[in-house]
Amino acid sequence: MRNIFLELNHSPEEIKLKLEKSFHSLFEGNNENERVYFETNDGLAYIVDIGHNDIRSEGMSYGMLITALMQKKEFFDKLWNFSKRYLLNHEGEWKGYFSWQVSTHDFSMIDKGAAPDGEEYFATALLLASKIFHEEKYKEEALQILNSMAYKKREGIVHTMMDKNTGLVRFSPAEGNDFTDPSYHTLAFYRLFAKESGDSFWENAYKKSLEYLKKALHPVTGLPADYSEFDGTPKKTSWHSLSHCFSGDAWRVIWNISLDYEAFSHDAWEGESVLKMLSFFESQRPYFSDYEVDGTKASENARTATTGHIAMNATGTLALAKNHPYIKIFAEDLWNTEAPIGTWRYYDGMLYMIALLACSGKFSWINL
Repeated sequence: MRNIFLELNHSPEEIKLKLEKSFHSLFEGNNENERVYFETNDGLAYIVDIGHNDIRSEGMSYGMLITALMQKKEFFDKLWNFSKRYLLNHEGEWKGYFSWQVSTHDFSMIDKGAAPDGEEYFATALLLASKIFHEEKYKEEALQILNSMAYKKREGIVHTMMDKNTGLVRFSPAEGNDFTDPSYHTLAFYRLFAKESGDSFWENAYKKSLEYLKKALHPVTGLPADYSEFDGTPKKTSWHSLSHCFSGDAWRVIWNISLDYEAFSHDAWEGESVLKMLSFFESQRPYFSDYEVDGTKASENARTATTGHIAMNATGTLALAKNHPYIKIFAEDLWNTEAPIGTWRYYDGMLYMIALLACSGKFSWINL
């Protein structure tokens, strides 16, 4: 894996310091304004969405991925053991899936339902941790998650996470959620799942997702929507006013494509799509983080570029030719951005750390 920061002449010592300083802020900083990682009295730990005051499978799995790649096993184990105790459904129709939302008050499940990106990142974090920490049990636990995602027998309203008809990841395995989220199509993760499980199901999921993304990205701007139908058409929902727009979820699509490009494929379409997206944002400077997929600003309240969005755009540099001028522009945007603080530091902070690790070459474990 490329080390983009090294390519930009940042020294290994500078890069290490940047990673450690950012990790310290989000995982060990002060409770009020910096950290999102907290420990229980009995040796477990959890990641809090500060703005919504809850614990999410998304954040827990991101935290595990980050701590594995930072080689901080104690943090990793505390997060994973909390997830198994409080997020994993042990009975009922949701058995084998992780609750997407848990209370910070008593760690009870607010909603037993699962969000597939949580499962995808849990499995990836465990597979990488198995390599990094040389612990086979993590791989065994990852394979259990993958088996549930692909083959869980339908119970009540709960399907498998992978849609039976299209082969694509669903927005949710619950009845009625027959659509998808472009950012859930974690191409490189599916390649990892196929390799580690030996199951061709995941190679097929990769191929189906690549076909789907070719329809889901706008032909001119390259922008995906937060949610879409299985045919790639942006989807409006009653609970998310920007669901048909490029917004918080969709920031992650460029990351998914770029990681697959660099780690596995060097697919021409992937490279062209990343360049199209970055060209759009470069043309918009100072750019926003909420757009209609055709490039129109989503609303008068569209956010100026957030830390999380800046971070995900920086990962796009992994899919650019060496010495492309956008590498310095977008990667230095990230390098010059500090770890977020305040109310909305959770999501921005998790994406920020993932991007720092990606641009530092730390995802090399994915294709070993």
